[in-house]
Amino acid sequence: MSKPIVLVKQGKLEGAVLKSALGLSYIGFKGIPFAAPPIGNLRFKDPQPPAPWAGIKDTSKAKKYICPQLQEVPPFDVIGDEDCLYLNVYTNSLNQSKPVMFWIHGGAFILGNSSFYESRPDYLLAKDVVVVSANYRLGAFGFLNLGHQVAPGNLGLKDLIAALEWVKENIANFGGDSNNVTIFGVSAGGALVHSLLVSPRAKGLFHKAILHSGTLTCPWASRGAEYRPKRGFKLASLLGKDSNDPVEVVEFLRTVPAEDIVKAQASLLSPEKEETSTLAFGLDYDEVAENPVLPKPIEQLIAKEADVPVIISYTAQEYIMFLKDKSEKSINSFNQNLYNHLKTLRSLKTIEDAEMEKLFELVKNQYFGGKPISEENISEYSELLTLINFGIPAMMLLEDRVKRTTAPSYFCVFSYIGNEKAPTDLLVTRLFSGASHVDDIAYLLYLPRCKTDNPDPPTVGTKDRITLERMTRMWTNFARTGNPTSVKDEFVNVDWKPATTKELCHLKIDDELQLLSLPPHLLSSK
Repeated sequence: MSKPIVLVKQGKLEGAVLKSALGLSYIGFKGIPFAAPPIGNLRFKDPQPPAPWAGIKDTSKAKKYICPQLQEVPPFDVIGDEDCLYLNVYTNSLNQSKPVMFWIHGGAFILGNSSFYESRPDYLLAKDVVVVSANYRLGAFGFLNLGHQVAPGNLGLKDLIAALEWVKENIANFGGDSNNVTIFGVSAGGALVHSLLVSPRAKGLFHKAILHSGTLTCPWASRGAEYRPKRGFKLASLLGKDSNDPVEVVEFLRTVPAEDIVKAQASLLSPEKEETSTLAFGLDYDEVAENPVLPKPIEQLIAKEADVPVIISYTAQEYIMFLKDKSEKSINSFNQNLYNHLKTLRSLKTIEDAEMEKLFELVKNQYFGGKPISEENISEYSELLTLINFGIPAMMLLEDRVKRTTAPSYFCVFSYIGNEKAPTDLLVTRLFSGASHVDDIAYLLYLPRCKTDNPDPPTVGTKDRITLERMTRMWTNFARTGNPTSVKDEFVNVDWKPATTKELCHLKIDDELQLLSLPPHLLSSK
């Protein structure tokens, strides 16, 4: 078979015919530039259009384009390159007009990439969609916010808008429908999906959205913006520039090698005092920017977010990933920090001190029987922190959204405990069994780093394969029609109803699919 050639605005691209883990052939174009390399003078600048090229650009081979970051595991080396604004397109054929699914990776705004080595579209392509995955700048390069026009933050979000603009302009040539684009992401990627939902600049670039384990209402995603200019100045100070002048600081940081910035920013990653769930980098109100993407306070933008179909989801035990051990030191830390964790709920609702004390007593009794956190109740601790950092923000977003939008809002909790390795298994030894952070993605995308022991997909007929079939069918149904159970079959055997003001229902994904009412939570008004 001759190599596939596609024409985009900048020139011709050569792709490759690939074989998926399921044994099906598809076409891949890897490492397509969607913006100019953000290097030199373009560091800390808005993404600029990519330069055209003569001849045919080879995008047939898997290139590992990674934005600068630390490795997640020892020896924690600096990896990646600032020339990292590339995307990948995967399709079964270059004709027809298929739904497009645009993937946004997670990684706390400081880690991750969209490369073929990190996540592959094998399972989704079996359901005949076009899959696009894009990088965005990370850490200081993508989210440095000095509260000033020279560094207003949100450059990583602007990168994704540039990638979506590229998709709108070019995806038809890959067999994709530019009028049927679903954005989906996990963790920080979920919060970025939510940012695109609320950004006036992203309007019309997508038509549906799926938020996995991340929303702007999560306390770690956008809360703590007031600390970030301070952290940006601290970064410059660590690198040798003591100044509170944003212009001076940015000019200085442009001269510093990327590797040094990545190393220095690692020391900013510890939370400020009493800010237990706040990340060093995140999404902020950027009114001061020349071209703002989040031009008003987050809560005001959420009140006017895009009225498109959404799926909002989280996993039942997200926090398994973040519990490294159950040593005496760790258990002591869990007990000491419990009140501070609970206080992050103030980002969702005004809670006076007296009410917070009552809530603290309620939590201690309800989750731990009035006893301290210990080895015996560590799963209850994980469940509580899952709710504080993921579940309650997602549920409150749903409760608010159904009151002010007409498009359907679907909600699900992924509780299935399977045998597929997931990112949690690369980072920690699980302290107990449960559906951890990003476990659900192992049943949507083929994750090569998690498949080194067994590269095969789950065996047909196993619970893992049934879950994979359910997830990929419902997610691609949603991408196609806006309704995840628009087509029923042996795998998709429930009618997943959207939530309404009268009935806040949700789908529980476990060994079986169950449609249930959303349970009350700590901040429920009832």
